[in-house]
Amino acid sequence: MARERADLGRRLFRILTVAAVGETVWTVYLGWRLPHTYVAENWDAAWVGLDVAQVLSLLACAWAAWRHRAILTVYATLAATLLLVDAWFDLTTARRGDFDTSLITLIIELPSAAALLWIARRALIAFAGHTGTTRVHRIALPAHRPRSGSPE
Repeated sequence: MARERADLGRRLFRILTVAAVGETVWTVYLGWRLPHTYVAENWDAAWVGLDVAQVLSLLACAWAAWRHRAILTVYATLAATLLLVDAWFDLTTARRGDFDTSLITLIIELPSAAALLWIARRALIAFAGHTGTTRVHRIALPAHRPRSGSPE
């Protein structure tokens, strides 16, 4: 069982490392090839869609906190990520005259994302049963367990 977990950890490490290298190559290519300016269609739908996703993820966090569900760690991380993405695009797509609005947005979004990540960390510690520690050192990866009656 421990060996299966170690093997799974090594496979995940390899897959994620290859994915990171591939994404790096793609990012360099895009940085080289994409135009500096671009007129986008459905700009309003993109922004409203992002905000709707933020609202839904915050509501999911609220529900999970209210019901004391472990999935709070996922929802809080998702909500924080969406807030960081929103802040990034607010800043990088702002016109010079929009900087004040972007700054106000960043003052709200960055601390909110940090708070949500703190909530996710605290929930992970609590749900993992490590409430006496301030640090989660290892996450146990699930090992493949054959179903009863299967030939494995």
